[in-house]
Amino acid sequence: MAKPATDPKITAFDARGKATRIKAERLEIDFGDGRKLLLALPENTWGDLEIEAETADEAALPMLSLQPGACNLLTVRVDVHQDVHFEDPPERPLRTAPPVLTLAVQKAVEGQDKAGIPKKHQIRRWAQAALQRDAEVAVRLVGEAEGRELNRDYRGKDYATNVLTFAYAEGECPAAGLPAAAALPLAGDLVLCVPVVVREAAEQGKTLEAHFAHLVVHGMLHLQGYDHETEAEAAEMEQLETGILRALGYADPYA
Repeated sequence: MAKPATDPKITAFDARGKATRIKAERLEIDFGDGRKLLLALPENTWGDLEIEAETADEAALPMLSLQPGACNLLTVRVDVHQDVHFEDPPERPLRTAPPVLTLAVQKAVEGQDKAGIPKKHQIRRWAQAALQRDAEVAVRLVGEAEGRELNRDYRGKDYATNVLTFAYAEGECPAAGLPAAAALPLAGDLVLCVPVVVREAAEQGKTLEAHFAHLVVHGMLHLQGYDHETEAEAAEMEQLETGILRALGYADPYA
């Protein structure tokens, strides 16, 4: 049974710091000169605040201006403007929106494998940089046992590899219990075997972050149909990866 919603509690402080607690869903602050600020606390939201300005003069236009003071401080100012005339904004050139990435990150690792694994915001940045179309992607970070099992079951190779890419056709159910995304035109999973990535980074003299970034980019390109079965395909894919990683601030992974 859902817990009933409770009214937010508001504490007002006077100039001496004395507190008075009230329960309300809406506050009205009257400046006494025809300006009024309305603060509404929407029901069933977390930390949301609706701010509206009013003025007693119907011919005047109340306008809000915001001045950030710190990461958790915002000053709201109410001004009143007379004889405001609105003009159509100048036409702007159309901009192509970047592809939309819906990302889930699953961390199926324990013990030492948890050290050094990338954060979700890093994985999102790397995956987005390689994205050419809207996609829903699950990135799963696994240990050696699961990495070996997936590589054996789906590629017939009995060892753990650094990254596996599973691309799904519309309506197809993902393997390994990863979430399906049939509604989107492109959906799939990337499986990164953490201990293999750690070993390879050390052997190749790369930072762990740079190697993870490369493998996410590599896997995302596989997801979008790129491959390296032939020399021409490999050259195209390597060139793309190098350019994407350079834009992200990483060195050529094949140098």
